[in-house]
Amino acid sequence: MNQYSDPWRPTTMPDASTASDNDHISTHQVITTSTPLMQRLPQLLRMAGATALLVAMYSFLVQGWQDSNDLLRYAMLLGHSVLLCGLGLASGHWLREPRGARLLTSLALVSVPANFTILGAFVYASVGAGSVPYPGVAQWQLHSTGLTAATVTAASLMLVPVVLLGFRVLARPLSGRLTLLFLAGNIALLLPVRDPALIGAIALPLALLTLLQNERNRDEHLCARTPDGITARLMQYLPLAVLLGRSLWLYEADAFLLTAGLLSVFLAMRQLSLLLPGQSILRGLLEVSSGALTPLIGIGIGILLDTWVVNELILPTCSLVTAALLWELSRRVEMAPSLYRSLAMLALLAGFVGNLYLFGGVDIALYCIGTGVALAVFGQQRQQLALFGTGLLIAASGLLYLLLRLLAEFDLGGWLSLALIGMLAIVLGSLLETRGGRLRPALGRLHQRFANWEV
Repeated sequence: MNQYSDPWRPTTMPDASTASDNDHISTHQVITTSTPLMQRLPQLLRMAGATALLVAMYSFLVQGWQDSNDLLRYAMLLGHSVLLCGLGLASGHWLREPRGARLLTSLALVSVPANFTILGAFVYASVGAGSVPYPGVAQWQLHSTGLTAATVTAASLMLVPVVLLGFRVLARPLSGRLTLLFLAGNIALLLPVRDPALIGAIALPLALLTLLQNERNRDEHLCARTPDGITARLMQYLPLAVLLGRSLWLYEADAFLLTAGLLSVFLAMRQLSLLLPGQSILRGLLEVSSGALTPLIGIGIGILLDTWVVNELILPTCSLVTAALLWELSRRVEMAPSLYRSLAMLALLAGFVGNLYLFGGVDIALYCIGTGVALAVFGQQRQQLALFGTGLLIAASGLLYLLLRLLAEFDLGGWLSLALIGMLAIVLGSLLETRGGRLRPALGRLHQRFANWEV
């Protein structure tokens, strides 16, 4: 079991027996005379200071409110980040006040993506400005490739210790992993790439990597489940948010970037909801919002598939994506999981059956039969009644369509049709007469088996 230790929390408490009587009296007077406002004043001051620092840091991303050159303005932001880290060290070691120290180092961590965003603007202005025009409202440039390289190198060397120290304070046993993952996200901000498709191709794997690594840290280390550890894990999504936000705000986004952004938001909301209590109202809102995103993600993937696959397969493929996300959501929600499973099954039925009878075709019917059988087998293995039944319905719709097409293609005469129906009725009656006694017990066993399955 990993033990979480706060490097700035005192490990020993003062011995009450060594305190003087005057100390006891003064402490009692402070406790009894302090008002609720005075008790909350330090926390309010920390919140106000953190808000002011965040606004100040990220306002540097848009220039126009200062007249100095870009290098000097960026040096002020870099010095601001280093100063926050230094104040955190001073507060922890000299003032022995752990809350303020952790807050200052956390704010220094939050400022790192802002630094790398501006460094990325320097790099893009130096080597990559030919492909996509960089908006003037957020243009940062140094007019020299050598100066840009020196600035990026020096700033990175100064920011790496800030990141390492910040994560050592928040989650010491995980500081190495968290530092590497956080720096990977910030390095993505340095890439001189502004094409929306390429940004989406970078952001989506980064989001998946962050999600998987955070899940691993949560399962393997106790410190990842503390409030500071949760803060450290959530900070991993900050470079990704800046990367997507920069592209969506400053550039014309395409379907791929929007879809990748929505999927990244879905993953981030999933991670955040798992950190909240099961019956929390905020968790319920996050789960409902995640469910509302699933059809949008499916539509986005459908738009992308419009140029990659056969048009007749877009609707069922999108329904599969939507149903898969809803199904994943139903496996982790605390409130009304059956509702999300029902919505997932409705999405599957609407996508496959609707597509079959809108477009038709033997190939689409065979696609329905194959997918339906696969879903039924998967539902049987997982003992999921809704998934099993939905798979059977999709497969049955494909078979019914093929039967109707067969009857339409072959013109059976009236007497032949009656003869076939008569023979079928006789055979069915014989089966019921000879084996009808076994039917009721078999249905009872089948009902008992399905009763043990999850709806």
